[in-house]
Amino acid sequence: MLYIVATPIGHPKDITLRALEVLQKADYIIGEEKRVASTFLKKLDLSYKPLFLLNEHSQESDLKELTSLCENSEVALISDCGTPSFYDPGYQLVQKCRSKKISMIAVPGASSLMVLLSLVSQKVTQFYFAGFLPADTTLRLQTFKKIQNLQEPLVFMDTPYRLMKVLEELNRHFSGRTMLLGLNLTQEQERVFEGTPDEIIIELKRQSIEKAEFIALIYKKIGKENSHSKTPMKKRRKF
Repeated sequence: MLYIVATPIGHPKDITLRALEVLQKADYIIGEEKRVASTFLKKLDLSYKPLFLLNEHSQESDLKELTSLCENSEVALISDCGTPSFYDPGYQLVQKCRSKKISMIAVPGASSLMVLLSLVSQKVTQFYFAGFLPADTTLRLQTFKKIQNLQEPLVFMDTPYRLMKVLEELNRHFSGRTMLLGLNLTQEQERVFEGTPDEIIIELKRQSIEKAEFIALIYKKIGKENSHSKTPMKKRRKF
């Protein structure tokens, strides 16, 4: 049996009661990075649990061993934060277990995407998840050309140190649209900004914010009727 267990994206108290129960009863736990997983389990008084790893360095032999564990025991799969198998190698284990007809149960939890969508000030019924942009400059440009004319709200993510780079790119390709930007969501340093990309860039520079975990939503296209009035900047702090 494989349990796919979502863990907090920042605030440790966001772990669910069900996730705790599953982790407590699991025979084995599969994490992404040893240091992160070990620290997380120690905080839950579960450091005694046998820990295996699944990440970008895992080989086919590792997957075979982990699949065998799932076949004969109760195993909980976690990632460094959030939901496993989404943007991490966990999907490979899901694939192996499905091919072996091993039972799998997802245990949902905190999601940066859902947190951000809950803070949108306009109705959003559908959106396009652009996710992490390609690191290669040419591929990034191709991606922007492909999606910049889409009318649906667009969601972007990237690594913390690329925050300003991504914002500058969004400003170039989506000038005139409104953006909702979430920084360090659920953490003590959480900030949420809403405005045009250039307004948000100016505000981040004013606050000397250059790096942070982030997720951005590009949505409302400002019409002519709004061209003379700027969208007010909204900030949110949560402790």
